[in-house]
Amino acid sequence: MSSILVIGGGSWGTAFADYLARQEEGVRLWVREDEVLATIRSHRENRVFLPGIELAPGLEATAALEQAAAAAAVLVLAVPSKFIRSVLRRLAAVRREDHVLVNLSKGFESDSLMTISQVAAEVFGPGVARQWLTLSGPSFARELAGGHPTAVVAASENGEMLERLQARFSSATLRVYRSGDLRGLEVAGALKNVMAIASGMISGLGYGFNTTASLVTRANMEISRLGLRLGARAETFWGLGGIGDLMLTCFGTLSRNFQLGRRIALGESLAAVERSTPMVAEGVETTKAVQQLAEQLAIEMPIAREVHRVLFDGKDARSAVHDLMLRSLKNEWNIN
Repeated sequence: MSSILVIGGGSWGTAFADYLARQEEGVRLWVREDEVLATIRSHRENRVFLPGIELAPGLEATAALEQAAAAAAVLVLAVPSKFIRSVLRRLAAVRREDHVLVNLSKGFESDSLMTISQVAAEVFGPGVARQWLTLSGPSFARELAGGHPTAVVAASENGEMLERLQARFSSATLRVYRSGDLRGLEVAGALKNVMAIASGMISGLGYGFNTTASLVTRANMEISRLGLRLGARAETFWGLGGIGDLMLTCFGTLSRNFQLGRRIALGESLAAVERSTPMVAEGVETTKAVQQLAEQLAIEMPIAREVHRVLFDGKDARSAVHDLMLRSLKNEWNIN
C-alpha cells in the first residue's frame, strides 16, 4: 500500500489528508468544488472549509475522482452521508478487491436508514466488509490540523487489516485504538450529531453546564438504547467513539451541529442557517433517520424526538426542554 486518496474536501477530509501527507508521501485529496481546488493549488489552503491552515507541501488536490481512485491503494471517504451513495457508485467502476476503504463520514442514509457500511455493502457487495474500516472519535478538524494530540478508534471486521492501518495512521499527534464493533461505532458517530444540535439549543437558550451535562448523560443512554437494538456492544458507547465524541460535540463550540442548534434556539430558521454556510451539519439528516428508526423499533428516544420537532415541526426549543423535564419519572438505568 503506497498511495492514499482522501475523497472529500470539507474540513475533516482536508485536515485528515493534511495529517496523512505529513506522515508519508503519495497522499492526494479529491475535491468537488472548483473554488476549493483553486485555493488549495494557489495558496496551499482550503479557504472555504479550513481557512487559516497551511496544508502540507506534498498534498496534491485533484478533481479526477475515478482516475485518482484507480491509482490509489487506500480510499478514505470523507463526504457527507447524503452524498455517500453517489460517490460509491462512481467508485464502483474502478474499485479493486485489494482497495482498502477507510470511512470518516458519520450518519445514516435518511431514505434507506442504512449506516454507511451498509450502503457500501449494497453498492459493492457484502465482500467489501473485509476491506472496510470506519474511523471515529472526538476529533475536530481544526485541532487535528493544528497538531493537537487526538485519540480516535477504528473498527473493522478484518482484524489483520485493522492492526495494519492502526499502526500506519498513528503518530505522536493521532493515537488510534482498535475495535471490532463496527455497528456500534457507526451508530454512536451518527447520533452524537443529533445530540450536539440539542446541546447547541441549550446554549442558545442561556442554560449552563448543569443542563448540558444532564443532556450528555441521558443522550448517551438514548444512543446506547438504539445501538444495542441494532446489534452493537454496550462498551462502545462508553469509549472514544461513544461518550468521547459525544462530549466533544456537546461541549465544544467548534461543532457545526452545535452551532446550528444554538442559532435555531436564538430564533433563526433551519433553512436560514443551512443557507448561510457551505458546511453540512450531518445531524439534520440523521435526525430524520433516527426518528423513523425509533418509531419502527418502538424505542424511546425523547431527546432525538424533541430535536426532530424543533427542526421540522416548528416547535420552540424552550418548550422542548420544558417537555423533556416533565416526562414521567423513571429509574435512571433504563437502557432497554
